[in-house]
Amino acid sequence: MQGMTIGGTRARRLTLTLVLALCALATAVGIPAAAQAQPDNDRSGPGTVWAMTNETAGNRVLTYARAADGTLTERGSFSTGGTGSGGFEGSSNGLILGEQSPGNLGNRGNHLLFATNTGSGDVSVFRVRPDDTLELVEREGSGGLEPISITVHGNIAYVLNNVSGNIQGFTVAGNGELTPIPGSSRPVTGGGLADVAQIAFTPGGDTLVVTGKNTNVIDTYLVGRGGVVTAGPIPNRANGITPFGMAFTQRGQLLTTEGHLTTQGLGAVSSYDVEKDGTLKVISGTVRNFRSDTCWVVISDNGKLAYVTNVTSGDISSYRVEPDGTLVLLQSIAADTGGLFPIDEALSGNSKYLYARVLNGPTGLPGTIRAYRVEQDGMLTLLQTVPGLPPGAIGLAAK
Repeated sequence: MQGMTIGGTRARRLTLTLVLALCALATAVGIPAAAQAQPDNDRSGPGTVWAMTNETAGNRVLTYARAADGTLTERGSFSTGGTGSGGFEGSSNGLILGEQSPGNLGNRGNHLLFATNTGSGDVSVFRVRPDDTLELVEREGSGGLEPISITVHGNIAYVLNNVSGNIQGFTVAGNGELTPIPGSSRPVTGGGLADVAQIAFTPGGDTLVVTGKNTNVIDTYLVGRGGVVTAGPIPNRANGITPFGMAFTQRGQLLTTEGHLTTQGLGAVSSYDVEKDGTLKVISGTVRNFRSDTCWVVISDNGKLAYVTNVTSGDISSYRVEPDGTLVLLQSIAADTGGLFPIDEALSGNSKYLYARVLNGPTGLPGTIRAYRVEQDGMLTLLQTVPGLPPGAIGLAAK
């Protein structure tokens, strides 16, 4: 976005027979493959959702308890110690979960919560307590101006700074303390004019990826021992216009959204292979959803289903992701937000529920979180609308 989720042997035999019959029927009549995109691991227990306020008077993280049915109850507010900008930030992953142990995929852990403070130019780290409330353990300068996105792999974190147009690396101690990595700061293509949106590690942690909205460039950086960038930026021309959010499949394929300058009906997603030298190879180029201003993207835990928010058309689209990274549009409108503007989104740890942060109108109006249940066919069923987000709030994380 620019400018602006009976007991008994006989009964078991009958159940098995019914399941086999339904599977045969699905094959015979051609039920969409979206039914196969439902997460393999159905862990339907409770969890947590976090949302960042981005307030100039003091940035906070709001904590919501997630019930087993996907609904949310606010549990508390925790100061980051820094300040936000108070206005909408066109960015993704300003608030993420990460683990203390090495080898994780970055935002799928549940030990530490990382928050960017855009106004005060620093990053806060919280320890996530067993009850999922937060304890602030660290606040460290971002190594640039206007930090908007952060990514973590093992004990290495990188922050993306928008105004100064650079990335900065940090080591992450077991208790969450950050230490800047000497020599890790690198520019992005276009510098402060790039209007960057997100930074992310590849699943293997050997490459960093940055999207630039104004330049239509996806920068990559090769990462060496100790987290130091050994090459980059390596500019890759995006397949479409206005690359914004991104996410990786389990196999390491990169998905990026394309807003196409908010032009009506041109929202899309492209997928890429990330080569060892940092170059990107297009798999599916600009797969349109026929909606407008496609910005944020999340992928289900099993890697088979992707959801994107279409900001100015006020809805969410779904895609099927094939094992080779090929994209297939499932539903142009998997959920309609009723003319409101869906921004950030996050999937629960079991990918059974999707949460979208929604702007309720022009700058200055409060926002909400919408909770959806992910259905077998990939559609989203609205469960709840949670009010109370201040104007300009940005950042959403879930487990």
